Order: sequence, then structure tokens, then C-alpha cells
Amino acid sequence: MSSEVSPKTTLTKLEIATRVSEELGFSIRSSKILVDDCFNIIKEALLSGEKVKIVRFGTFLPLLKNPRKGINPNTKEELIIPSRKTVVFRPSPLLKKGVNAQKRPKILSNRSGK
Repeated sequence: MSSEVSPKTTLTKLEIATRVSEELGFSIRSSKILVDDCFNIIKEALLSGEKVKIVRFGTFLPLLKNPRKGINPNTKEELIIPSRKTVVFRPSPLLKKGVNAQKRPKILSNRSGK
């Protein structure tokens, strides 16, 4: 068993609030409220069909996927997959450049074994 610690790959909302608290000098409680409010504003905009653009970060877009043909893998029966709504995130060129400049963590490099 290796003593090497794997890199953390998930940033939680609580950790974001803690960083906001440290950076801005707010209490943890106030920072949690601020972070929750920011996410709620984004969520409400997307639910109302608006796109959300955050400069130098990216854009969240509500998207309506059209109905399409599909095949049930068990019965091989053809069926129509109904239309549905989803959210797409398109990173800004600056964010893409920054992510691609980073060394890839082990968990993401070679995901499918190919």
C-alpha cells in the first residue's frame, strides 16, 4: 500500500464558502449565505431560460434536446427518446487554456484505458 496521497478532485460548496471567508474576511456563516445566493441567482436564471455568462470563466446555457430514435439494448426494440431540457457549460478560452496548461491528475489521465 502506497503512502502517496491522491490529489483531491472535488471542490465542495462549503470549501468555496471557506475560501471566500478567508479571502474577504467574512464569517463562515456570511460566506455560506453569499455562496448559496450566487448559486441560486444562477439557477433561477437558467430555470427561466436565460444564459449565464461569467467573464473569464464560461457560459451556462439552457438547452432543449430534440426527440431522437433510440434502441433498447435488452430487447433491440426501436423507440423514440422524448425531448428534454438540460444545461450546458461552455468554458471560456482563458479557462480552457489554464486547464490545459495544468498537469493532469492521475484520476483524469487515461480514463477509459485507451
